[in-house]
Amino acid sequence: MFRDTVEQHIKNKKKAYACVVDANVITIAQKDLKYREIVKNATVNTCDGSSIAKMVNSIYGTKYSAYNGPELFEYYIERHYKHVLLGNKASKVEQIKEFVKQKGHDVDLTHVDVPFVPVDQFDYPAIAKQINEIKPDIVWVSLGAPKQETFISNIFPYIEQGVLFGIGAAFNFYTGDLHNNKKEVGGLRFIWLERIFKEPKKQLKRVGGYLMAVPKMYFDERKKAKKIKNRE
Repeated sequence: MFRDTVEQHIKNKKKAYACVVDANVITIAQKDLKYREIVKNATVNTCDGSSIAKMVNSIYGTKYSAYNGPELFEYYIERHYKHVLLGNKASKVEQIKEFVKQKGHDVDLTHVDVPFVPVDQFDYPAIAKQINEIKPDIVWVSLGAPKQETFISNIFPYIEQGVLFGIGAAFNFYTGDLHNNKKEVGGLRFIWLERIFKEPKKQLKRVGGYLMAVPKMYFDERKKAKKIKNRE
């Protein structure tokens, strides 16, 4: 369903945006209601976190699986779409281009540089004009959560076509600076462990915030599921 939605918008040259919902995004959304609405109003979202999928499945009896940002980026960046890579360093974008080329893919990649400013200080019409002139199929926004999702929400009214993804650290996973661990233990993957070692202060704060939020999320969803079942 996720890929079908994305590819249908690309085919029809329509605009859309997708959020990659990981533990950090969920934690922020618990407290920031405006941010929560941005995530909820996305055209389509993907679950970036095996623990999130596992929790939802245990409550609702579903069979969802995680489709994380690094996997999503690798899948689409190597396909013959017209891509815009927004944010991050120009050197990182050149590295991505080289990796794609080494894998034997001829892909149209353009970097749109943006200044390092607070999210409310971007010149959204001007940035959108650059993007619209390219007529992209996909726009990868690498500014980190929650900034990238807010950026997408603010620029979206000015965009004419293309699917915008808030993609976080996927650039670094693709070039091998971070490792996308695909091994599972009890249905769980532990990609965040390496990130803790590389960015302990930042990642421990994120993981701690998520673990603190999980009990309330779990019991709130249990109540919702019970109400839904009682109405059936």
